[in-house]
Amino acid sequence: MAGKKGYAYYRSLEEDPSLHERHREVIRVVNLLLNGLRAVIVGRELERVATSVVVGLFSVSDSKPAMTHVKLRQEGDELVKETVFSEGIVVSGNILLTGPPGGGKTYLAETLASLSGLSLAFVQMTPDLTPQDLIVTDVLEGDKVFTYYGPVFRHILLADEINRATPKTQSALIQRMSSGAVTFNKDGKNITKVLPTPCFTIASRNPIEQEGTYPLPEAQLDRFLYHVYFSLPSRQTLEDVARFVPGQRDMALQPVTEEDDILKSRDFIAREIEVPEKMIKYMARLIEATYSPLDHGLFPELKEKLAGEPLLSLPPNSRAILHLRNSSQTLACIAGERVVGPYNIKKRFYEAVNHRFVINPRVRGLLMEYGGPERFLRILIKGDPDKRQHGLLDVIPIEE
Repeated sequence: MAGKKGYAYYRSLEEDPSLHERHREVIRVVNLLLNGLRAVIVGRELERVATSVVVGLFSVSDSKPAMTHVKLRQEGDELVKETVFSEGIVVSGNILLTGPPGGGKTYLAETLASLSGLSLAFVQMTPDLTPQDLIVTDVLEGDKVFTYYGPVFRHILLADEINRATPKTQSALIQRMSSGAVTFNKDGKNITKVLPTPCFTIASRNPIEQEGTYPLPEAQLDRFLYHVYFSLPSRQTLEDVARFVPGQRDMALQPVTEEDDILKSRDFIAREIEVPEKMIKYMARLIEATYSPLDHGLFPELKEKLAGEPLLSLPPNSRAILHLRNSSQTLACIAGERVVGPYNIKKRFYEAVNHRFVINPRVRGLLMEYGGPERFLRILIKGDPDKRQHGLLDVIPIEE
């Protein structure tokens, strides 16, 4: 069901008799969170971000089945074989936000945590932050050593300005983001602990802050379900902010749902929203088209200038189609649909893949005439109607 739908439509789905009772309950839970966010989020720019964040919370990002491993443990001079069982883990769809400072990213995460009844940790990612600061710290108090669990042990982790932390500290988040667990060393032994669920990471980075930053490694970027850009606020948003702030101090946010409702809703979406074989093939063609995007009749003048030089050093991979599939299920579900269609796939395709492109450094200069690499990727994927420029979503057919 394509096209924009208003607030009244989504509310009406909560009472739609054609939908299964569990489906209506999922829509009710999502609506409660979205409506609570809309009550305190000002401006269309941030409202779109809020929707993407909620989709991330209810989507499966990465999952791992329960496993049994055989390990060797040393006792004295002997190696002793033991069997270790690890439980299955499901991680929510982590979100990377890129936008100007002061745009409300921290406020958005705090509001989501309050409305959802989930625990929240805010971490200002600075160059002096260490992996131990994030995971676990041993503190000597008197004659006893106490272990304090760090911010990664919360349901929602907001890593603000993640690219200001060193690569070693950034990498400390990868296990949380991909496995919903953390491993640390205590008394010479590696201990792995499963984190509370839903396990959801929101990271922000400031595109203006260049000095003293470190690029995010491709392995970490790939763990984000969506990468959402948001621009400077419009004049209307600025006026709305000025009107809204005076009454903000009188507001009191309370949880509108709880952990169990979110987990049940996420499970329903993953298990009950159908992804037809035709849509799986369509998603596969879209991802495959990103391998050599200029081979699809796009930017012929750029292809000529490249003269055989590859546009990309690394295109999106198999995790991209998993994230696209899972988030499309969530988008279909909250729109009252039990079957994923082309509109659900296209709706956030750009957010699901833009951070997985690694552009060949030798050709980045050629992209400046299109507004730079980020602007070029947006046009490459979504097109530019004003300039009659098609994108991949325009030229890749839904059916072969």
